[in-house]
Formats: sequence, structure tokens, C-alpha cells
Amino acid sequence: MRTILRILAVLATLSGAALLPAQMLTPVWTEAGDRITVARVVVNSQSDCPSITVDGAAQQMSVRLPVPQGLLPACEFKIPLTAKTASVAGKPLPLPHPDPTRVVVFGDTGCRIKAGKVQDCNDPAKWPFQRVASSAAATKPDLVIHVGDYLYREDPCPADAQADCGGTPVGDTWAAWNADFFTPAKDLLAAAPWAFTRGNHESCDRSWRGWFYYLDPRPFSGSCYSYSAPYVVALGKFSLVMFDSASASDKDLDPKSVAAYEAELKVIHADHSWFVLHHPLWGLKVAATAKPGAAPTESPTEVTEAWEKSPLQGVDLIVSGHTHLFELLSFDRGRPTQLVAGNGGTDMAAALPEQISGLKLRGATLLSGQDAHEFGYTAFTRTADGWQLALTSTSGQVIRTAKLPAVTAPR
Repeated sequence: MRTILRILAVLATLSGAALLPAQMLTPVWTEAGDRITVARVVVNSQSDCPSITVDGAAQQMSVRLPVPQGLLPACEFKIPLTAKTASVAGKPLPLPHPDPTRVVVFGDTGCRIKAGKVQDCNDPAKWPFQRVASSAAATKPDLVIHVGDYLYREDPCPADAQADCGGTPVGDTWAAWNADFFTPAKDLLAAAPWAFTRGNHESCDRSWRGWFYYLDPRPFSGSCYSYSAPYVVALGKFSLVMFDSASASDKDLDPKSVAAYEAELKVIHADHSWFVLHHPLWGLKVAATAKPGAAPTESPTEVTEAWEKSPLQGVDLIVSGHTHLFELLSFDRGRPTQLVAGNGGTDMAAALPEQISGLKLRGATLLSGQDAHEFGYTAFTRTADGWQLALTSTSGQVIRTAKLPAVTAPR
């Protein structure tokens, strides 16, 4: 009898231990901020925060407060930049690499349910974000950059579209964030550190709570900011300027907003940096209602206007999303190359014409332009003389390649 009780006690202990990881609803992810690395995980309740071991010393992760209504709590820990190792429950965490050599970029990843437009969230061919993320994770990148727009489940699933999205969660809630981002991204969240950008879907009249609480690397105030200050992620000689364009309009350009963005640009110091924001400074799009073969139009925003008034020096590449395509646009007049990587999973935009080189965009000539109307991610590999870029499909197949030469002088 005592032997049986002893066995039952051991089983109960093992069962309890097995349940502990289940309190963590996401992988523990790491993200690069302003002179800090942040580890976070979403849990069932505020009492479920795990301990984290950094360089052999165990410490407790703390609840990120205040927890917004409708969201589940996140635990976090600020990892010193000098840390060599970190782990939770024995699982090593990916720490940012100084001078990363493999970088993955994508954005616009959620499943669209809004204003009668319904994407088939149940068909991985039509909403392939999980495939995109898992394919990228298999490449073992040193850094992942998400260029914004995470949550697209903004309206209830229409009655006539139940086969595509029946029972889906909706709105700025944990369930919707989990369905649109955390579950499909889980492999990649565990595989590499991230740098997150805020998109217009995370603006103050949309899903700002989930953005500021779960993904912004800075302290959470419980309030929304239309303009959050830019910051620099410095990883050795490699750096990212993270710029919030969530409130930037591409329709009616407000001079006050242009002035606000211009003031932010003037305080940034860049040195061979990538400038990361959701909206392209210079990009092309074709209206959804346009006839096949229609000429593309420009899509400037208030940030574009601000940049052209006070151009930021020392930028080698503009990294954006917003338009649901892949575009790589190189210009004359010393304008930085523009990458648009908005093909991470949301319904694709209308395809661009085959020939776009030679077009004029706001006073500069498009010297070379590549585009693709296919889901995937952009993989950068550092070489001795610059970066090799590969647009990669959900299956890992390379669709487009390009060479970004090293820039030897500041612009």
C-alpha cells in the first residue's frame, strides 16, 4: 500500500510539473529594444510568471502592468546586453547577435475579416502566415523584423462566410491576438530575437492595446500614443532605426502631422542604418478596382513629406510593409533603396505591371525595380561586400534575388 501511495505521489508531482509549461500560453520570445533585450511570455494568470536564468543566475519574471481589459497577462524580464545565455524552464532563449548575418523581414500577417472582406483563415494556402513563419524559423535567422499590421480579425465572421472564419475571435483581445499572431508565429518566436514595428492596424482607433502591451519593447503606461518616439536598435555595427508611422495618412496629408514626423526625424542619429517603419516612403500600388495592366500610383504619407523636407542621413535601406506585395526599389539622387515586405500572409494587393523600372517617384527615377505577387518573407544574408537578398516562398523556394552593395560613405 505504501508503495502504491509513493508511486501516486510521484505521479502527482510529475503531473504538476508537466502542467507548469501549460501556464505559458506562448513561447518565451525575445525582442530588441533601445539598449536592452526584453524577454516576454503570455500566461494564464498573474501568478504564473516563470523564473528566467541569465548567465547561470535564476530570477523571477514580473507581470507587465497594467494588464488591459480583454488581454491575458504577459510576464517580462529585461536581459542585460552583456548577457551570454538565458533560458526559461531549461529552454535556451535566442539573444540578439552583434552584427547579425541572417535577417528575416516580413509584415502584414493577420487574416483579414473586416467590412465584408473575408480571407479564408482555415486554408493555409489562402492565409499562409504559419507556413511563412515556420519556413523562416527553419533558416535559423539571427534577427526577425516584423514591419507591422498583426491583427486583421476586426469584425465578426459574416453569416455567409462561416466555412472561412466561423467561430473566429475578433477585436483587440487575447483570443484574436493569439489566433492572428502568437499561434501561427510560435516556431519563429522561439527561434530568433525580434524587432517589432507598429502598423496602422495598431493605431489608437484599432488594436493599440495588444500592440503596446505585448509587443512594444518599452514600459507600458496603459494609454495610446499616436506618435511614439523613434529609437535605435544597435547590434554591433548593425543598427535599425525603429519609426512609428501607425497614424500616418496616405490620403489627406495633415501639415501638423508632417511637422510632428519631421521633428522626430531631426533627433535621430543614423550610421549605415536600416530605417524601419510600416508605411513605405516611396512605394507603388495598383488600385483594386483598376483594370489589368493599369499603371501603378505612388503611395506617399505624411512621413514621406517629412523626410523630403528633412532627409535623414546615414540610412542604407528603408524597410516597410503596408502594401501587400514584395517590392525592391532603387533610385537615383542618393535616395535609399526601398524594400516593401507586406506579403507575410494577409490578402495580397493587386499585382504591379511587369515593367516598373524608369518610373518617376516624387522627383527621383526608379533605376531598378523588382516586385512579386506571392506570399513569403525576405531573407538577408550578409556577405563580404554587402547583403544578399532573397524573397522566399512559404515552402522555402527562392523567388527573387538581389544584391545590396555595402555603402562606404554616409548619405
